[in-house]
Amino acid sequence: SVFMAADFTTDATTSDTETAIGSTIKSLSNSENVEISFGKQGVRSEKTTVKLPEIEQINNKINFDQIRALADSESLKIRYSSFKTFKSFEPKGNISKKLYKIAEQIRFEKIGSDTFKGVKNNIQKYYQERVNSLDLKSSEDKIIESFESYLRSKFFDLKNNKELEKKLKTFKKELDNKLKGKMKELHNLTHDQAQYNALISNLISEMSLDENFNEED
Repeated sequence: SVFMAADFTTDATTSDTETAIGSTIKSLSNSENVEISFGKQGVRSEKTTVKLPEIEQINNKINFDQIRALADSESLKIRYSSFKTFKSFEPKGNISKKLYKIAEQIRFEKIGSDTFKGVKNNIQKYYQERVNSLDLKSSEDKIIESFESYLRSKFFDLKNNKELEKKLKTFKKELDNKLKGKMKELHNLTHDQAQYNALISNLISEMSLDENFNEED
């Protein structure tokens, strides 16, 4: 990102922040054809739309880390991810689709993180804060978060705290069995979206997560 976190206490400053975020998104996405909306703001054009949470003030500080990380991720998606390619390899099943989307997000965030140091810091800091505060109650949540945690740990060399590791360990062994032998190939395909999407889609489908989940229900 080209802007830095700061304290914002007035509506005018919040407006300035929105402008700064918008400029950063256009720069990072390498596209001027982008419209940014915050919270419930409506979309006013046919441009590519980036929807971000409302800029909120908490103890005189805005939710800057969250906004900045999400803005960076959406910018990288515009720059490095083809929606047509993404849809052409999308697997069947509700859970499988969610895992596939996460895998593609990690792919384009990895490219951006390798290219832009500030982006890497923003995304990793936000992910660690989010994942460490998770309250995993449903089996579906545990599957999804375990998958994202596993893939991010391999692509970004991240480590979770011990408490979270205990919550996610149920599925870690299965993920290791299915994915460990393919991680080097996935790494090598990071810049080839079509082959990466095809491979991860097949790996997810082979897990039969949606079928097994429905049987357990």
